Amino acid sequence: MTNIFYGIPSESNIRNNIDKWINVAGTPEVFSAKDEDLHKYQTKLLGKYDVISLDEALKRYPSVDVWVTYRKADNTGKMLLTKIPPEKIHFLEADLEYRRGCNFLGRHLFYRQNNFSPCCISGKCPIIQTSGTISQRLTQWKDDVTKLIDDIRNEKPNKCQNCHLLNYGFWHKSVKLSVLGFLQDLPGDECNFNCVYCFARKKLDRLKDDDEGLTTCDIIRQLSEMPELDTEDFAIRLANGEFCVNKYCDEMLDIFSKTKWKIVLRSNCSIYKEKLATLMESGRIRELLTSLDAGTRETFKKIKQVDCFDKVVENLRKYPLDKTRFLLKYIFLEGLNDNETDVDGFYEIAKEIKAIIMFSADYKTNATPYTKKMRELTLRIINKAKADSIKIHPDNGYLNPQDAKFIKEYLTQN
Repeated sequence: MTNIFYGIPSESNIRNNIDKWINVAGTPEVFSAKDEDLHKYQTKLLGKYDVISLDEALKRYPSVDVWVTYRKADNTGKMLLTKIPPEKIHFLEADLEYRRGCNFLGRHLFYRQNNFSPCCISGKCPIIQTSGTISQRLTQWKDDVTKLIDDIRNEKPNKCQNCHLLNYGFWHKSVKLSVLGFLQDLPGDECNFNCVYCFARKKLDRLKDDDEGLTTCDIIRQLSEMPELDTEDFAIRLANGEFCVNKYCDEMLDIFSKTKWKIVLRSNCSIYKEKLATLMESGRIRELLTSLDAGTRETFKKIKQVDCFDKVVENLRKYPLDKTRFLLKYIFLEGLNDNETDVDGFYEIAKEIKAIIMFSADYKTNATPYTKKMRELTLRIINKAKADSIKIHPDNGYLNPQDAKFIKEYLTQN
């Protein structure tokens, strides 16, 4: 069997692990690295191994098995699948296997008051009933998802089998919580907007008078007291109303500043909070998403039912967005924002603040695909963005599958 090792985390890492890897996979013919890194290896690695491009390695050794050396190799696995069949791909450090799976399962947990969900695809996701302390609930989630993944792996009937997000690829073998997300289900959750497409408005209105049960802040406080979760591999995702109007906002920001967690935040940015800006400046807010959905004050007011377009834009200019991955979202609404004036106004704002443009949807808006007009306007934004080197991100988990495919194919072909 002919082997190559792909990936050079560092020469010291290779030196420390080479004997262990050879014991598992056999001696490699060559090492391979990313094309942009090849110039670093003009001499032989460890004095004996050539380092060549992956394409050259596959050309030189047509029946080669590729052994990946990276500990985190999710994207590497996806890349290799475009070049060789899965049975030729192996992992020396990463905990990955080829099977059906999705980006949520085994890594994401969405917290609800009385149950957990492994994902946020409403009406389709499996629900896990939980009780007890937060620690006990996390154990219940892990046990349930472990069984679910075993059923998927062994092609047994399971809760996820008809989900459109389930597909073949390299997925983690074991369950390890990496993202805990909050939805609109806990006392204290609220929002100062009333978006016409929002599916959570009734929930948030009911929660205003709810003074029982744990708040988001209570749970975050308990999580911060669990040393095993105090790692940069763990992320908190807040999408439970508008974070800056939560009365515990400052306390949660104080907790975040003392942990190693990655923070992913959904905010309408109608409020400027200095403490949030400070945390953002430190790089702790790894991702921030704002749904603007308009390019004019008049349309914004119709969609959000709040007249604060200028304030939101002012805050977007004021927050240190260059310190985070910032996404500016557009949800098409027929007869409201499907026009050139709003699309062009939205684009100019995204361009000015150097945002990643996200095409998304909601459970009310993704029931039917985009109209012909919406697709033309989508391409109008994409073509402008390409000319200005602005990134486009289709929100595949929420878009109608036809629209997600349409955007992906256009981005790929052009």
